[in-house]
Amino acid sequence: MIQNLAERCNAYVNKLFVREDDTLRYVRGQTAAHGIPQISLEPNEAKLLQMLVRLCGAKRVVEVGALAGYSGICIARALPADGQLITIEVSSLHAEVARAHFEHAGLADKVTVLQGAGLQVLPKLAADGPYDLMFIDADKGSYHKYLEWAADNLRLGGAVIADNAFWQGNIFKPQTEDDHAMVAFNQMLAEHPQFDSTIIEVGDGIAIGVKTQ
Repeated sequence: MIQNLAERCNAYVNKLFVREDDTLRYVRGQTAAHGIPQISLEPNEAKLLQMLVRLCGAKRVVEVGALAGYSGICIARALPADGQLITIEVSSLHAEVARAHFEHAGLADKVTVLQGAGLQVLPKLAADGPYDLMFIDADKGSYHKYLEWAADNLRLGGAVIADNAFWQGNIFKPQTEDDHAMVAFNQMLAEHPQFDSTIIEVGDGIAIGVKTQ
């Protein structure tokens, strides 16, 4: 009964507030056409991410895991005219496709795509901090390290946001390394002394922490 109500409420919210425009539908279609894994944010998750960027008043954002640029487009659209998104993508193919999608969306001037592994690229960005927001949607085994980078390089009041906090339910009976990594990340975020945090029950779970010290 509760699950059925949750599904009805989710459908209600999606109908009222969540709309994929032509650009986002194009990006989703091109993601499939290029053989890129279909793991972009769902429209309701993307809408929430966009709202969180606005609520945070973010101007300078770092994203780990560009994929084909879907989430990056949503972030960049929420930035002010002088805002900047730096998005990191380990796959050269995905990075190339993402750049084309940012260009198609008219956001190339707001977005810099850096190709490389997150843990190798992030140290190079530290000197230009602090940043306002970090979005994590990449290799699960490194989530805890990305969180520590956020703790060191976000401003007070800045936010770290991570997708897949529920990890398709595998956090409840973890078996694989990625399962255990997500359990550990959620625990680390919950107990981190520098963040006030929670998980929002949208999509596969959106974890958010606001830096308080």
